[in-house]
Amino acid sequence: MENKLSFFFKGQIWHLGGTIILFYIGFQFADLENNTNSFLGFNALNWFLIAMFIPLIHQIYVWICWRSELCWKSVSNTIGFKGYVILFFILIISRLSAIVLCFVDYGSLYKPSLIAWIISIIIFIPGAYTMYSVKKYFGFLRAAGADHFYPEYRDMPFEKRGIFKWTPNAMYVFAIGIPFAFAIATGSKSMFIVAIYTYISIWLHYYFTEKEDFKIIYGKKL
Repeated sequence: MENKLSFFFKGQIWHLGGTIILFYIGFQFADLENNTNSFLGFNALNWFLIAMFIPLIHQIYVWICWRSELCWKSVSNTIGFKGYVILFFILIISRLSAIVLCFVDYGSLYKPSLIAWIISIIIFIPGAYTMYSVKKYFGFLRAAGADHFYPEYRDMPFEKRGIFKWTPNAMYVFAIGIPFAFAIATGSKSMFIVAIYTYISIWLHYYFTEKEDFKIIYGKKL
């Protein structure tokens, strides 16, 4: 491995820098100041910011944990893999807050029709099948980055069953597309912004964090 500190920050000007720029651009297009809808005491703008901040916080958390573990085993020596996973899945579940945004901003771009609902279902199905395939074949712990912590995960063959038969990156290709299904079904302009922001930012994470980590974890196996 190259200098550990250099590797820790490698690619992050593109990953996190790019995500922050996307956040700023998305915020400029949101236009929720005149939306008076609210839920649980939070207005539409608050829910939009929550839906935008959680992916950013999640990706920062994953970067810090994965890279610090590979470089110095920091997670194993502190909160452990279990502690990491608990917070990882809390952040994953927190992303569902974007569903609230869909309804407090319902119809801001267009009034949803039957065609919109049909399209949203078509988009949702492969995303849902991806989550099923992850649970049945891949495993949620492996999806959370267990290969960064345990050598036995690094010796597992690359998954080719279920949705992974069609693409090895199904979680990023299909599962992360689920927000688009909700955006289309509800006609929410701000949810479209969140969906685009989430989709692009996760690919920044893949290319500049995860793919670089794989070079250390798997080496010539890729």
